[in-house]
This record gives sequence, structure tokens and C-alpha cells, in this order.
Amino acid sequence: MKIKTKLAARLYASAAASALALAAATPASAQQAQPDADTVTGTTPPAAAAPNDIVVTGIRGSLSNAQNIKRNSDAIIDALVAEDIGKFPDNNASEAIARITGVQVTRYLDEANGVLIRGLPNVQTTVQGREIFTADGRSVSIQDFPAQALSRVEVYKATTADNLEGGIAGLIDVGLRRPFDFKGFELAGAARGVYNTESRKLDPIGSLLVSDRWQTGIGEIGALVNVSFTQTRYLNSVRYQGFQDNVPAAQQILPASVGRDFTFPQDIGLFYGRGTRQRPSVNGSLQWKPADNLMIYADGLWLAYRNKTANDFFGVPIQSSTTGGNPPTIRNAVLTQDGTTLASFDTDLGIVNGPTKQAGRNNTDTFQGALGAKWEIGNAVFTTDLAYTKSIVDNTYYEFQTQLANPLSLAVRLNAERGVDFTPSGVDFANPASYYMRGLYENRQRSEGEQWQWQGNVALDTGSPLFPKFQFGVRYANRTASSVYGDRNASLASLRDPISRVPGVSDGAVIEPGFHNDDVQQFRSWFAPNSDILNDRINDVRDYVRQALARTGADPATRQAWASERPLLNPLSAFKAREQVFTSYAQLKYAFDLGVPIDGAIGARVIVTRNKLNGTNSLPTANGTVLVPIDSSQQYVDILPNISAQVHFTDRLKLRLSRTEALSRPGFNQINPTLTVQQGTIGGNISYTGNGGNPELQPIRSNNYDASLEYYFSRTGSVSVAGFYREIQGFINSLPQVVNTPPFGDILVYRPSNAGSGKIKGIEAAATTFFDFLPGALRGFGAQANFTYIDGQQTLPPAANFAGGRNTLPGVSKYSFNIIGLYELGPTSVRLAYNYRSANVDGFGAPGVFTTVYSDAVGRLDLSASYNITDRVTFTVDATNLLQTPYHSYVKSPEYPRDVRWEASLFSAGVRFRL
Repeated sequence: MKIKTKLAARLYASAAASALALAAATPASAQQAQPDADTVTGTTPPAAAAPNDIVVTGIRGSLSNAQNIKRNSDAIIDALVAEDIGKFPDNNASEAIARITGVQVTRYLDEANGVLIRGLPNVQTTVQGREIFTADGRSVSIQDFPAQALSRVEVYKATTADNLEGGIAGLIDVGLRRPFDFKGFELAGAARGVYNTESRKLDPIGSLLVSDRWQTGIGEIGALVNVSFTQTRYLNSVRYQGFQDNVPAAQQILPASVGRDFTFPQDIGLFYGRGTRQRPSVNGSLQWKPADNLMIYADGLWLAYRNKTANDFFGVPIQSSTTGGNPPTIRNAVLTQDGTTLASFDTDLGIVNGPTKQAGRNNTDTFQGALGAKWEIGNAVFTTDLAYTKSIVDNTYYEFQTQLANPLSLAVRLNAERGVDFTPSGVDFANPASYYMRGLYENRQRSEGEQWQWQGNVALDTGSPLFPKFQFGVRYANRTASSVYGDRNASLASLRDPISRVPGVSDGAVIEPGFHNDDVQQFRSWFAPNSDILNDRINDVRDYVRQALARTGADPATRQAWASERPLLNPLSAFKAREQVFTSYAQLKYAFDLGVPIDGAIGARVIVTRNKLNGTNSLPTANGTVLVPIDSSQQYVDILPNISAQVHFTDRLKLRLSRTEALSRPGFNQINPTLTVQQGTIGGNISYTGNGGNPELQPIRSNNYDASLEYYFSRTGSVSVAGFYREIQGFINSLPQVVNTPPFGDILVYRPSNAGSGKIKGIEAAATTFFDFLPGALRGFGAQANFTYIDGQQTLPPAANFAGGRNTLPGVSKYSFNIIGLYELGPTSVRLAYNYRSANVDGFGAPGVFTTVYSDAVGRLDLSASYNITDRVTFTVDATNLLQTPYHSYVKSPEYPRDVRWEASLFSAGVRFRL
């Protein structure tokens, strides 16, 4: 519900004043529906087990805790708890939650790195109930949380008033351990080695936790430190066919008898995505309980990401010439059986671009510190949480570009096992003398985000049987975000310098080939410089470039761009933003009996968002282009109501109903006020067009309807069926708009806009059980299964030069499911998990004849096993992607392939211990 009236402002001011009056009188804690500060799961632990003790409690204990979280929540939620995460062979939180009903992930470079909840990527993220983000983004990169550092992950698919707003897809709350989670001293850790079948490297993963608690003269005190480290040397191998297009008019096709009424790829090639990825993290916590009803805590967290890339790329155009002439002649053309595209051909390309070495570093550091308290007095619980967050992303990227010294010919098979297979001739690819230096490209980018946030609430047990609990809270967040970018390019092909003239190239070698499980493409490797000359010795290469530019007679602007040590920052790619968010909420829980017990919650969350933005406009004048600073500001008010009901047919069977509203704010880069105006001519008349951000963007808003029928038949057994429906307004798309831009008047501007609406509906089903009724060793067997159906559509309105229309939401698989076999008896524990998602739209607007790109269906099989050598030492063996099914993408249908990407299987062995 969106309001922009004085009445709304007065309502908010009144609510905030009441909240501040309460907060001034008492301490308060995290507003997010988070676990209490002195417990990890916030649920009743299994009988005869210490609350979330780090000792291996088994699969049954983890499933029981996760089931309790789901069963006891007012929100629509699924969860994984410590043992559930630790016993899967997952390296990060994204991989772990891929097994949750309704969650789909994207995978690249041997890890899960994108999360969709019920078809939407607009996810809010919190840690211990407080907001966390990466740099200038709206959410944190969930994959930056190492799995071994987590105590739980909760996925909220529909939230209540006490949950942080900001995600129309839902909310992911990450829980970390605190010292009062344990009885006393704990020293626990894990270490394992992971072997990557594509890169053929063995890498370490480890974690260590130390925790203790003491009785002192000022009360009980606890301290905990947890450190973890993961490393992966990855390799993804890609055979690609470019987008399909018609035969160019100037291109000759032989024999002429095959005609010209067919399509074929614009280009073909190979790509190796390789590098070294590291994720160190440290989290710590202090807890102090000066009285039985008062607990004070301080939390600290550091998440880091270090990625050093060393990619290799070789792409060849076959519908155009890199030297500006006519496209190459297609010889010995053979059409597919239906005559719609080429099956094979030969071509003489002449001198073309050679392989490119891509290198760079991606560094992320995210810090968060928090101070909070929980005070229980009488029938009230007051909590408070003050947190500071700072996140920095610093990226560099380089391309070492070559040109072949000799003419290249190709024999090509298209759609060879759903990908390209080409054999080159005329060039000795293993010889460095076969390459000239074509150029060097580099860029740098740095983004920062900083935030102070305070939140507090009160939970009051009213004593009323009809309205047993009242919750109220306030939150204030003051956040800044900024980003800068610069790049430069040096074109040196005219010099025809052998690449051996570049310092450090002599240390290169023929690259390690990929495709270790694919024997289709026989040409797999070529000589390339070592990536270290770009990542570690780039100044030597820059010196060569400066001298080479002087020899080419480059224009002064190009030489000036390379005079500095690093690329100059482009003011048109920079912005600064400040955002203030004022929030209050109230929620009342109710309960009554109409022959069956019914309870639930009614609440609302009121949010005022204020933005101030700074950018730069580029405007043409009679004397050239001028850069003009631009400032903008915006305020909007939202009220997000929620109502939920739980109908308890029996102690085990319940129906859950929910109606909520949610929002997702636009990204700071999208509301960047920067505008670049260009001058052109149409029909001999001067015209202007522009592109940039849109400071007038509104949040994406959704109305959500949920229903869930749940049957809990044992501590670890349940069956549930859920349905959901979403009405979404304000999808953000970059479309042309006519915008009044002084002094140019109405001009066509390409910028983000709230130009789409959509509907998502779906069904989820899940079941979990152990077969305890079976005799003997068979009683150790159990199973989990879940299934999700999603139908998502978005409608785009007509715009300038754009027809609009309805299409499928990108990235959403209509069907997905998990089937997990379990076995646990005595010291042995085994899980075998299969994950499947159907084909989905990858994107729209591709060049060529077929503009929609699809990702094919994919399934993964993972295995995890452990054996308790003693009560305190466990041996583990894990394997992921056992089926090694490659990723496929295509246009129109699988007969028109795009990429075939081979990803690694990961095999690991290690030990967990507790002393």
C-alpha cells in the first residue's frame, strides 16, 4: 500500500513518537523475527539434547529443529539448521538453501551464486535479524557465507510486520553462533580437502570455533570466536555457438544448391573460466548476563571474497570480417535434415583475432559490528540492536588481446552433441610466434556501502485469551552508497608486434585444456601468456603499451588516457547516494475457538524512505560536451499490512493462511541521476537522445496470498502442500521514454522505469520421514522430497519504438524438485540428494533471428557420508555433481544451441572434531 499524503506522515509521526517513548524508557533488541540472543534456533530442542550443541546430533536432530521452526512460525518459512548444513557437501549458504522447497539457484564457476525464491530474485538478506549488504547492492552475496560458519538459515517466503522489508521474493536470515548456545568450553572445527575434476586441483576448507562461558562477580560472561576459510581453484569449459542469424547478403555460400534460406551462428568459439576463489571469514560474539532477566551482547562479523581470474577465450566470427571486408565464403555447406540451419561447413577466414587472456582480481570486504540487549520484566520483553555495516568491492579486469599472424581456415560441425566442434588449420597455435599483439584493455571499479541501523521492539503478553500478545517496534537506518568506474583501451594491431615483445610473455605456455569429460572438441588449447603478467606485473605491460602507442602515432587523448598508472575515473559512471529509512510496526496476535482452535497475527509496517543522490550529466553544446553535476532527492511512504491465520484441525494437522504486502527498492545504480545526452540527425534535422539512471524510480510492490496445509506426524516427519499467488506492480525494465530534458525539450531517453507488472502462481509439496517402523538396520532409512510448480508472467507496456507485450519471467523454472535418501544408524550417516530444475528463459533481446535465450533442464546428484570414529571425531566424505551433466543453453529450441558448459565434480574427504 503506497501513500504520499500528509495524513500518512502524521500517522507515521504518531507511531514513531509512541515507539521512541517506549524505547527511551527501556532497552530493546532486533526487530527482525530473529532467534533470541541466547538461543540459536529459537525453537524447542529435541528431547535429551542440549540446545543446538555443536556435538553431532545427527540428521534426525537437524530435521526436528528445522521442522519446529516451520511449525511454530507465524510467517511462511522453511529452514536449515546447523547439522543440516554441516552434513551436506556444500561450501556456501547458496548451495545449502538450494534444497529448500521453492528455492532455485543459478550456478557458475563451480558454485551456486544466485538465489530465486518462488521465481523472484528480489531477496532481502539479514544476519542475526539485522540488515546486511554487499557494497552498493541491496542484499548481501549469500554465497559469501561459508557453510561451516552457519548455525541456521531461514527462508521467509511471506513475512510479517516484525520482519525487515525490502524483498518481494522473501527474506533470507542467516544465523551465527553465540557463546550461550553452549554449556561451557567448546573447541570444535573441521578440515577437508576438495578435489576439482576439471581444474584437477586439491584445495583446503577449514573452520575452527572456540567458545566459553564463566560465572563472575558481575554475572555470567561468554565469548566466542569462529574462523573459516574456503578455497577453490575452478575451471568451467564452454563450447559456444553464437546467436543465429540469416545469411548476410555479401556472404557467398557454396555449393549454391543449398540456397540461402537458412540461419547459422554469427560466431563460434571456446571459453575457459578459471581462477582461484577464496573466502575467509571471522565472526565473534560476547554475551553478558548481569541478571537472570537481562542479557547484553556484542557481535562482530567479517566476510571476505578474493577471486583471481585467469580466463582464456578464443572466438571466431563467421558472418563478418574482422578486417572490414566481405564475410568469409562458406564452402562445403551441408544443411540439417529439415534444411533450417547448417550442419557442417568449411571456411577460409584469413587473418582474424587470436585468443584473449582475461585476468583480474575481485575483492570484497564486508564488516558488521552490533551491540544489543534483551530485558525481560514482568509480562514484557524489550530488545534493542545497534549495528554498523561497511562493505567494499574493489575489482580490476584486464584483456591481453592477440591477432593471428597467419591466415586461419576452419572445418566446422554445428550442433555436435548440442555444441560446436571446429578444427583449425593454417596456424600453429602452440607457437608464440603465431600471434601479434592486438591490444590491451583494462578497467577498474570500486563500490562502497556504509550503514548505521538501530532497531528496537517490545513484546507484551497481554493475559487476554483473545489477544494474547502485542508487538511493537521501530527502526532507523542511515545508509550511504557510492560507485566509481574507469577504463581504457589501446589498439596496437597496426604495429604487428610479436607478443614476445611484451615483457613477461616468455613465461607463458600452452594452456591447460578443459573438457575432461567431453571428447567432441579436439582443438582445446593454445599458447597464452601467464595471467600473472596482468594480475601481478601489469606495470611492465603498461610501459610497453605506452611505448607502442607512441610508435603508432596515437592521438593525444588516447596517449593521455594511458599516462596515468591506472585508468582515469569516468564521472558519468559514478554516483553517490544517501538513504534514510524510518520504520515502525505494530502486530497483534489473536486466538479463539470455533469448534477448532484458530490463531494468527494482524499487523502493519509503516516505512518512510528518503533518498539524496549525486551524479553528473553530459550535455552537448555548440562548444562541445560539458559535464554538469546533478543532484536529486525523493521520498515515498509505504504501509505494508499483513494478516495470517492458523486453523488447528488437530494437534498435528493445521491450515495456514496469509495475506501480505511487500516491496523491493530499486538499486542505487538504477536511481543514479546521471544523464548522457547525444546529438544526432534524423532526416537532416538535429535530434537528441539520452541514456542514464532514473531518480524517480519507485519500489517494486507486490500483494501476496499464501495457503499451506501441514501435517506433522512425528518429530522428524511431516507432509505439506502449499499454494501461492503474487500480484506485482512496478517491475523495473530499461525502456525508451520521452522525457522533458531542459534545454532540449522532449527527447527519447533510455533508462530504467517501473514499466512492468506480473503475476506469479505456484504450488509446493514437501514430505520428510524416517522409517523407524522397519526392523533392524532398515530403521535407519529415511527420505525427503519436495516439488515446486511456478507459473510466472510479466507484462510490459508499449513504449517508444517498443511494442510491449507479455512474456515469461526470466530465470524461472516451471518445475523443480529435490529427492533425498537418508540413512542414519549408530555411527553411520549418509545422504544422497538429487536436485532438478526444468528449462527456463535465460533472457530476451538477443541479437539475430531468435531473440529469446533458454537454459535447458539440469539435474545434479550429490552424496554426503560420515562416520563417527569416536563421540568427538567424525570422518566425512562428500561428492557433488556426480552425474556431470553439462549446462546447455539454446535459442528457439535445442536444435539451435548456444553454450555447452562443463562443470566440475567435487570430491572431498575430511574430519570434524570437538574437544
